[in-house]
Amino acid sequence: MLRLVLPIDCTQMSEHPDGRFHYKFQCSLNSVSWRVCFTRPGLCNLPRWGHFKEIRAIHTRHFDQTVRKRRNTQVFRLSHSSPSPDGVATVKLIRNVGVIAHIDAGKTTTTERMLYLARRTHHLGEVDRGDTVTDYLPEERDRGISIVSATACLTWRNHTLHLLDTPGHVDFTMEVERSLCVMDGAIIILDGTKGVQAQTRTVWHQADRYHLPRLVYVNKLDRDTASLELSLTTLSAQLASATQYVAIHWPVLSNHLTPANRTTDKRSNRLDARNRFVGLVDLTSMKFSDWSGCTSPDAPFTVHDLFQHDDHKSTNPKTDLSCTLNPTSLRVALAARAQLMSTLAEVDEEFADQFLSLDNPELLLPSSTVQQAVRRATLAGRIVPVLVGSSRRSIGVQPLMDSIIDYLPNPSQRSLPPPIQQMIRRIQSSRPSGESVGISASTGKPSGTGPVMLVFKVCFDPHRGPLSLVRVYSGVVSAGTTITNWSQRGTVQTNEKIKAVLQLTGDHHEVVQRAGPGSIVALSGLQTTRSGDLLGPLLSPTSRDMEDGDWPGDSSEAGFPSLLKRDPVVYAAIEPASLTSVRNLEHALVCMQREDPSFTAHLNPETGQWAIGGMGDLHLEVVMARLKREYKVDAHMGPLLIAYKECPLPGPHTEPLVVQGHGYSSGLVDGRERAFLVDVVIEAFGQKTPQIKFHRAFLGPLNFSGSDETISGSQARIRQTLRQSCLATLEIGGPLLRSPVIGVEVTVRRLLTGRPDQLVADSQPNTLDPGQFQLPPRLASSQAVILLIRAATTNAVTNALSQLPSWCLMEPMVQVELRLPVNNRDGQSGSLSRFLGELSSRRAEIESVDTSEPTDENADNAYHLIHAMAPLAELVGYSQTVRTMSSGLAEFHLHLADYAPVRPERQKQLISQFRWTPQSPV
Repeated sequence: MLRLVLPIDCTQMSEHPDGRFHYKFQCSLNSVSWRVCFTRPGLCNLPRWGHFKEIRAIHTRHFDQTVRKRRNTQVFRLSHSSPSPDGVATVKLIRNVGVIAHIDAGKTTTTERMLYLARRTHHLGEVDRGDTVTDYLPEERDRGISIVSATACLTWRNHTLHLLDTPGHVDFTMEVERSLCVMDGAIIILDGTKGVQAQTRTVWHQADRYHLPRLVYVNKLDRDTASLELSLTTLSAQLASATQYVAIHWPVLSNHLTPANRTTDKRSNRLDARNRFVGLVDLTSMKFSDWSGCTSPDAPFTVHDLFQHDDHKSTNPKTDLSCTLNPTSLRVALAARAQLMSTLAEVDEEFADQFLSLDNPELLLPSSTVQQAVRRATLAGRIVPVLVGSSRRSIGVQPLMDSIIDYLPNPSQRSLPPPIQQMIRRIQSSRPSGESVGISASTGKPSGTGPVMLVFKVCFDPHRGPLSLVRVYSGVVSAGTTITNWSQRGTVQTNEKIKAVLQLTGDHHEVVQRAGPGSIVALSGLQTTRSGDLLGPLLSPTSRDMEDGDWPGDSSEAGFPSLLKRDPVVYAAIEPASLTSVRNLEHALVCMQREDPSFTAHLNPETGQWAIGGMGDLHLEVVMARLKREYKVDAHMGPLLIAYKECPLPGPHTEPLVVQGHGYSSGLVDGRERAFLVDVVIEAFGQKTPQIKFHRAFLGPLNFSGSDETISGSQARIRQTLRQSCLATLEIGGPLLRSPVIGVEVTVRRLLTGRPDQLVADSQPNTLDPGQFQLPPRLASSQAVILLIRAATTNAVTNALSQLPSWCLMEPMVQVELRLPVNNRDGQSGSLSRFLGELSSRRAEIESVDTSEPTDENADNAYHLIHAMAPLAELVGYSQTVRTMSSGLAEFHLHLADYAPVRPERQKQLISQFRWTPQSPV
C-alpha cells in the first residue's frame, strides 16, 4: 500500500457549548470543504462519528482516519491509503506476527484494540460481551476463550501487519504450531499479576523451534497486584537462556506524576483516589506517553519529551518537568535507561563503542542510536524487549504496534524454511531461461513470477466452501492461477485453479486482486489441500532435474514436522442419532479432519462404530458442538478413553531387536492376475516416534519403461503408498490392544511383482530372480496396483510385528501445574498438604513446591506453585475436585509431557478390560 498525504488547511475553529471544538477544513487540491469534530484542540485522531463518508464519497478513495497537526500552524494533513501500482505491497513494509500467550492473558483483547486503533474495525469488541472480531465462533464467545487461530490484517504507519490471534488453552496447542510456522515474529503476552504461566512456557518453546524474534508485552498493569518486576523475575527464572530480557518501557503510575499533572477522581472529588496505571516511558527515546486524561478508548494520549533531542548537539534533560514526572520517578526512569544501555553494550559491539565513549551515555546518546541497537539485538536473538500496557484500558497498544514495526523483522530479513528453499531451487533449475524465483534482499520485492506458498490452515465457509490459508513465500498469486500441490503429488488431482484471493479479518473477508511475497491470504477453490501442503507453479518433473523422492513434502523428513498429524491423547465413540444422519456425519468428520489435523476420526470395521480422538476433553466438546451447529448433525458421544500406545521391549542387555517380515497379495490388474511381494525389516530401537525408511535399491528389481516423466511419477507414487501403508498399519498394529505402535523403525527393503506362478505367498525375496519382474508404467499408477501394494505392505508389517516377543503398554503422562493462593486468614497455606495428598493418591510424582512472596506488604498475591507428573488416566474429574477443595480460587493446568510404561499389574487390568476377543461360532 502506498501512503498519500493531502494538505488540509484549517479555515475556521469554534468552540461548541458542550466543550468540544469544531474545525472547518479545506483541501488545497480541490475546493471541497467538510467539518471534523475533536474533543480538544490539537488532538490527532479523527472520531468515528465524523463526516468520513462524505469525504470518501467526494474523493472516491478509501481514506485513513488519521489527522496530524503541524507545530505552531493551523495546517493539518489527512493521509489515505491507495493500492500500489503493481498491486503487491513492498515486502519491507510487511510484518507477520503471531500473538501467543497463556489462556486469559489478553491476546484477543489486545488484537481487538489494535484493529480498532488502526481503524480496521469501527466497533470495539469485548470478550465479556462476546462480540469480538477474532473470536467469531459461537463456542468461543460462549466460553470466552479462543479455540481456533484467527487472522487479522491492519495498516499502521504505512506498514501492513498480519496478526494471528492464537488459542491459549493446552487442548488447542496445534493451532499455535500451525500459526508460528508462517510467522516472522511473535508477541508473548504476560498477565502482569501472574508472570510466566504453564502455557507461556509451552508457546515460548514453540517459538524457539522456529527461531522467531519476539517481544514480551506485560498486560493488565492496571490491576492492583500487577508488577513489571514480577514478570521480569519469572521470565529470568522460568525461561532462563542466553537471551536477555530488557525492559524498554517503564510503567508510570499516578503517584509518579507531579501534582500539577495529576487528574481528579470524579467519584471521590479528591486527587488520585487510588494509584492508577496512567502511562509509560519509552526508555529508548525518554518520551512519556500519558493516558491519564483519556476518557474513551480512541482518545489520543499526550506525549511529553523528557529530553530535548538534537542529533548535532549533546542531549540534555529538560529543566522544567513540572507537568510530567516527579524528580524521584525521573531518576528511576533514567536508571532504567542506563540499565537498558548497559545490556545493549554487552550484546552489540557497534553500540558498545558509542556507549563507552561517553561519560553519561544515558543522557547523551540519541534515541535513534538506542533504537537501532535494540533492533539489531532483537533480530539476532540476543535480547527480548519487554513492553508494558493495559489493553482493556487501551494503554500501551499504540506503542506495541510501533515496536512491531521498529523491532521485528520483515519477510525479507528471515531465511526461508528448508522445504521452501528446496522448492525454489527446483523451480529455478527447471526454467530454461534461468529466470529466478524468490525474494530480492535488496529491493524486498518478488524476483520471479512463480507462486510458492505453504498452507497452514484450512477452514470452511458456508458460501465459498473450503478456504486454504496460505503464506506466500515467492511470486504473485491471483485469481485464476493454476497451481500444483507438491505435497500430494501422485496421490490426488494436484493441479487446481484458484477461484478467489481473500484477505481475512476474523470471519470477515474481502476480495483482493493478488498477493505477493510475505502476504497471508485465503484461497478459495482448492478442494484437496490440507494443512502443511506446499503449493507451487505448474511444472513437469523430469529425471534430469529431479530424482525419485526429491519433491518437497514427498516425505515426512522434508516437510514441516510441526504440521504433521499429532497423535490424540483421548478417544470417544460417536454415534448418529438416526440412520439418516450417517452420511452427513461422515461428511462432517472428513471436513473437520481437514480443518483440524489434531482431530482424528475413523470407522472400526469390526464394530461399525466411529471413534473420534483429540487433544483433550474440551477439544472433543467443541467438536461435538460444531457438529450440531455447523453441520446440523445430531450425534451422541460416549465416555472418554485414554489413548494408550504399545512399544516392543528391547532384547537382553538392551540390544535392539531386528526382525524381518514378508507380505503377499494378488489380484486382477488390467484383466490379468498379478502378485506383489513386499519385504520389510523392523528394528525396535526405543524411540517414541516410528520411523519409515527405504533401502537404496528397494525398487531395483522392478524394470520400468517409458518416458522419464512417467517413470519418475510412478516411482514417487509407489514410494508414498508404501510409506502411508506402513504408518497406517502401525496405527492399529499393537498386539495387546491394537493401539498405535511406537519405538520401531521400519525399513522397506524390496518390492517385487509378477505373475502368481512366479511369486507365491511363502517366497523368499533373496531366492528370486529380479530380472523376471516387469511393471509397465501405465499400470504403476493404477488404483488396482496401489491397492495390492497397500495390502502386501500391511501383511509384511503385521508379519514382522508378530515376531517381536515382548510388548508393554505406554500411557500418556501430563505435567500438572497447580497454583494455590496463600491466604493465612483463611488457613489456605495449611491446606497445602491436602492438595499434595490428593495428587499422591492419583499416582502423581511431586516434582517441586514453590511459594512466592507478595510484591509488597499490602499485596495479596502470594501463592503456592505445585509441579507434578501424573498419568492422564488418573486425572479424570480432577479439575472439579480442585475447584471444590479451593472454593474456586486455585488454577489448574495440564500439559502432555510424554508416554511412560504402564506398571505390570495395571497392564493386566487394562488388557482384561479392553481386549476384544471374537466369539467362536456356535
